[in-house]
Amino acid sequence: MVRDPGIHREAVKTSVQESGAFLPRPLPEDQYRMQSKPLGICLILDCIGNDTDALRETFTALGFEVRSFSLLTMEDMIHHLCQVAYRTRHQDKDSFVCVLVSRGGSQSLFGVDQTHAGLPLDQIRRMFRGDACPSLLGKPKVFFIQNYETSEGHLEDSSLPEVDGPAASSMDAKAWPPEPSTVHPEADFFWSLCKADVSLLERCPTSSSRYLQCLSQKLQQERRRPLVDLHLELNSSVHDWNLGVPDKEKYHVSLQHTLRKKLFLSCK
Repeated sequence: MVRDPGIHREAVKTSVQESGAFLPRPLPEDQYRMQSKPLGICLILDCIGNDTDALRETFTALGFEVRSFSLLTMEDMIHHLCQVAYRTRHQDKDSFVCVLVSRGGSQSLFGVDQTHAGLPLDQIRRMFRGDACPSLLGKPKVFFIQNYETSEGHLEDSSLPEVDGPAASSMDAKAWPPEPSTVHPEADFFWSLCKADVSLLERCPTSSSRYLQCLSQKLQQERRRPLVDLHLELNSSVHDWNLGVPDKEKYHVSLQHTLRKKLFLSCK
C-alpha cells in the first residue's frame, strides 16, 4: 500500500494528567498537607508586648498570614479569637496557628486589665474544635501559649460567662453547612503551654520569653523537621536554661496534642 505523500501523521500528544508533568508530588499518607499559600492564619495576641515583632517575623517567613495584636484587654482577646474562629473562612488554608502571651492564673489568661476572673484556656480551645469551626476540621490547629502566672489565684472562679455560645450564635450559620465527617472534633490539636512566674516581668518588664525565643529559633532553623520532634528539642533547651537559674526564673513547658499525622510548619 502506497501512502499519500499529502497526508502527514501527527505525533500523539500525552495529556498532562497522563504524563504526570507539573503535578504536585503526592504527600505521604502520614503527613498533613501544608501547601496552601498562605499556609494559614497565624494569630498572635501578645498582652505583654515583648515578643510580637520576633514572632511576626518567624511565622511570616514560614508562609503564614500573620495577624498580630499587642497589649490587649480580655475583651480584646475574645474579640480577635471569635473573629478568626467564627467569622473567617479557612477552606483554602491548610492550618491555623495561635500564639498567646499574657499574665494569667493556672488555667486562664487575664489580658492587660486583670479585672476579670480570666479567660479560661479550655474555652479558647473549644472555640476551634471541629464542630465550632468546621472549616478547620481535619486540619492542624497549633497553639503556643506563654502564661506568666500570678499569685492571685482567688480571681479564678466559674463566674466568667461562656464565650462559645454568644460568639457562635452571631456567625452566619449558612456560611459553613455541617458535613458528615469521621474526624473527631478534638482531633488535630497541638497545644504547647509554657508557664513562668510573673516575677520575671516584674524584675525585667521588657524581657522576652525564653520559651518563645527558643521556639522562634527552632522554627527558623529546623522548619523541615516534624513539629513534635522540634518541640522535644525546644523542651530540652528550656530545661538546660532552667538548670542555671533560680526557681522563680524557670519556665515549665507541657505539650498535649491530638495530631493524627506528622506536621511540618512550613511549605518549603
